[in-house]
Amino acid sequence: MKIYHIYPLLLVFILLLTSCAVKPSVDRNDPMSTEITIQQSTIIHNRALQQLDETHPEAHKLYQQARAAEARGELDFAIETYHKAMQKDPENGFLLTGLGMAYLRKEDIVPARRYLLKAVNSDPDYYKSRLGLGYIYLQKQQLPKAIVQLETSIELLPTLEGTFLLGEAEEAQGNQPRARQLYQAVVRVDKNSKLGKAAAIHLRSLPK
Repeated sequence: MKIYHIYPLLLVFILLLTSCAVKPSVDRNDPMSTEITIQQSTIIHNRALQQLDETHPEAHKLYQQARAAEARGELDFAIETYHKAMQKDPENGFLLTGLGMAYLRKEDIVPARRYLLKAVNSDPDYYKSRLGLGYIYLQKQQLPKAIVQLETSIELLPTLEGTFLLGEAEEAQGNQPRARQLYQAVVRVDKNSKLGKAAAIHLRSLPK
């Protein structure tokens, strides 16, 4: 069954950068509010970063260099630097996620899936590795696997990205009522964002 991607490249960059420039247009007490999600995501990221600095300071330094290289668009150098960081702490789920997401940003799916899967196995409670892995499974139309990863991701941290992608997976699986609920949730939380507008397009295309 065909998957209808309205903004395929946009979704990749949203997954990687978690950029939510548009302020939510609904109640900010909603657990999926962009503002709340950004705050929670920042707390999770900073906690993992602090732990890495305490246990493997050299890996922490290399991670920061890799992130800076990604921000400059130097993906090859970023990936090389992530690999150096992993030499200091090979089973660190935070580093594995960074590396996998860098490969995903480069659209190099095979190593992206390999490292994100290792990240999930190493740290099953990190939402971002499951989000990236779910995205890959969705692109490969491995829908049951995509749904498992995306559902777990939004259980760990509700995000617009995870909810929208899960809606796509459910729609492709033929579960239109569930897809409708998910798209409606995205529209409810942030109808003016690109994801909100994409969800609205999906809603109009679903059978009544």
